[in-house]
Amino acid sequence: MKLTNNTIMITGGTSGIGLAFALRLLDMGNRVIVVGRNQAKIDNVLSLHPGLEAIRADISQTADVTALTNQLERDYPDLNLIINSAGIMRQYDLFDPEIALTDLTSEVTTNLNGIIYVTKSLLPLLSRQPEAMLVNISSLLSLVSAADSPIYSATKAGIHMYTDALREQVKANHVNIHIVELLPPLVTGTNLTQQYDKTFLDKFASSTTTQLVNAGIKGMQKNKPQIDAGFTKFMRVSMHLVPRQVTHIWGQQTMTAFLKKHKLLHA
Repeated sequence: MKLTNNTIMITGGTSGIGLAFALRLLDMGNRVIVVGRNQAKIDNVLSLHPGLEAIRADISQTADVTALTNQLERDYPDLNLIINSAGIMRQYDLFDPEIALTDLTSEVTTNLNGIIYVTKSLLPLLSRQPEAMLVNISSLLSLVSAADSPIYSATKAGIHMYTDALREQVKANHVNIHIVELLPPLVTGTNLTQQYDKTFLDKFASSTTTQLVNAGIKGMQKNKPQIDAGFTKFMRVSMHLVPRQVTHIWGQQTMTAFLKKHKLLHA
């Protein structure tokens, strides 16, 4: 797909990976709308990058998604590219007695439900375009779970399966929407991966946002259904060859980072 002269919406577009894609795509000559739930962050991003446009919405809330859809239908009827980037990542010790059951669901609500809500609501708008694209950002952790972030890992595996099913439904309905799954490795400089700073994982399994965006743009231009960025390529092969060994080693590394962060293990 040609990545110029499009109208693009990016959820989670006020920081991290979402903002990095927003700025690159803006520079490439597109109209870019970022979506976030924090108005203060939106105002700051717009002041720093006046070429961007923005809509405030919490994609974990169906009422907000309905309002977002109505505004896009009205103000951006030529919307033809969506990047679902919104996500939160939390670390849990599932043996911690202080963690309530209700504490465990926020990642599901935002990471997985949010993508489902946004996609279902905007498929009719995308279907009306001559050509459209929807990019769901999952993760390396859809291939192998991070032991310190079990719920986040589960949501990314869910995104992978949902995206596969969505792609087949798009084909069955004969609409010209390219369905893309982007699988980042650990990405340095984002809030989600700070717990891995200066660890084995940071040294060997990470990419910068620039590297990720480069890989993503290249894959999107080629309409690749699945973009394995950086270390994800290596991990996919490894999980085919020695899945249990990789899962164990990866789990040890992520839990070690967790314990060090919480000063339960001496560095």
